[in-house]
Amino acid sequence: MNTLRAAIAVAAALALCVPGLSASAEKREQTYVKTGSRTVSKSAITLTESPNHEISHEVQLQDSKYSNPDFQLAEEWIYLHSDQVDGSGSHKGYYTYVHKNGEQTYGTFEGTHKTVAKDDGSWLSTWEGTYKYLGGSGKYKNIKGAGTYKGKVGSKEPYREEGREQIEY
Repeated sequence: MNTLRAAIAVAAALALCVPGLSASAEKREQTYVKTGSRTVSKSAITLTESPNHEISHEVQLQDSKYSNPDFQLAEEWIYLHSDQVDGSGSHKGYYTYVHKNGEQTYGTFEGTHKTVAKDDGSWLSTWEGTYKYLGGSGKYKNIKGAGTYKGKVGSKEPYREEGREQIEY
């Protein structure tokens, strides 16, 4: 019986001292809504093998509101690379979030987008994709997680993107 108690005591001490054996990070499911996007800079090149083929790199500053009050952003920087014909194609890039407390999170994303022009001259762009967190600072240093997003903007519709993610930190 004393051997069993000693083994339990040693296991408890190790759980407190060894990183990774102590309590794990809490998993959180949260959503966000983006209601604004501003282009800070854009570089593009038109390829001549087909009409309206463009490859571009764009830096954007976006506005998001998260469902988790502990995960609110002061700044959201997006580094977007796209390959498109007539406004439709693929995109990928990186994001850096600066939280209201000054800490950061960052990651990658990729997806597709489509633009449709109507006979009346109006247009609608839609997009969707996936993203994942790669790291952060402060309490977000070991953040892990991923999510999905979809959005739209048009000549008659305001910018809106919605996302859902599961993270732990």
